[in-house]
Amino acid sequence: MARDPVPKCTTEFSRRCSVWASEPLGHRSVVEGLWRAHTQGRLSHALLFQGAAGIGKFMAARWFVQGLACAAGPAAPCGDCGPCKRLAAGSFADIFIIDALADGEDVLKVGYISPRDGGPEKTIESFLALRSAEGGLRAVIVREFERANESAQNALLKTLEEPGRNTLLILESAHPDVLLATVRSRCICVDFGALSRADTALILARAGFEGAAAEQCSRWSGGSPGLALELQRGSALEVREILARVLSGQTDPLLASTEVLGLKAEFAGKTPAAQTRTQARAALRLVLGILHDVLALHAGADPESLAHGDLARGRKWSPACTAMTLRCVLDLCAESNRNIAAESLLDRAFLALREAERMSRPRKAAGASR
Repeated sequence: MARDPVPKCTTEFSRRCSVWASEPLGHRSVVEGLWRAHTQGRLSHALLFQGAAGIGKFMAARWFVQGLACAAGPAAPCGDCGPCKRLAAGSFADIFIIDALADGEDVLKVGYISPRDGGPEKTIESFLALRSAEGGLRAVIVREFERANESAQNALLKTLEEPGRNTLLILESAHPDVLLATVRSRCICVDFGALSRADTALILARAGFEGAAAEQCSRWSGGSPGLALELQRGSALEVREILARVLSGQTDPLLASTEVLGLKAEFAGKTPAAQTRTQARAALRLVLGILHDVLALHAGADPESLAHGDLARGRKWSPACTAMTLRCVLDLCAESNRNIAAESLLDRAFLALREAERMSRPRKAAGASR
């Protein structure tokens, strides 16, 4: 059975995915090392998969657990044995995946860990209290554990300390620094690196990106296919083109904000107004990315190594002018968390870019036109 190499579940709009996962590009050696550790009896019961967002940690966690469940494992899942077929069919009962955002929750609350009134019917504690259906390992994978609030993290401590026999907990996080020290200290950290530009471009091409778009987004995403897919859903390439026209003077900044907010895109938010604010924040982050690359060029970076090196290279801004514009946009990013009109935020950001361009132009000498 052919399966998409990229799980289409990287935003709240389409995060639902089965336990089954194909091999994640770029992470085979890490997962094989974990399988060897299991074979040698050295695998910890609690693992923290950490690394940048969108690089395939969650997919790697699922593939790793599949390999443990496979009758021929621990190794790359064969796809033909009984456990593999049950995994593919969604009827394998010994793996429990928690994804709060897929449930429409921004915060992973204590009800996901232990039973609470009004919480999820199935919790980590209730799952681990059951006898293994397959007679072997029971595994829990928690996606984006940085969403867990303090109560949820504290509730998990008992399970981390006394996991029970044949239990495996995998916490996946792009921001392990926000986790409680008591949680981190009870896990073995497994580091995942960004993908190569070639692997990222390959994944994007398989996901339907055209050649130029795949190359641009693989460069832009810094080795994170998940980020690249998020950029695509947010019409980021179109926003970047609008910004290029603002910088070149082809588009009025006050018209550009309307054009950006009129793009067809998918953004998180429970109301249209919240989605528009999220869209504005994404555009502001793009402006910050361009400004970062302008500063990097001032520091001697190679334009080809930068996500927006082509746009940054054309800027003749002084370091002081760049820093001033950066401070302005950072202030706007902070304001975006308040109830301020999205169009107003973008108007001010795009006007700041145009002002930086104006300040960089050579001034005419006094009397030169006489």
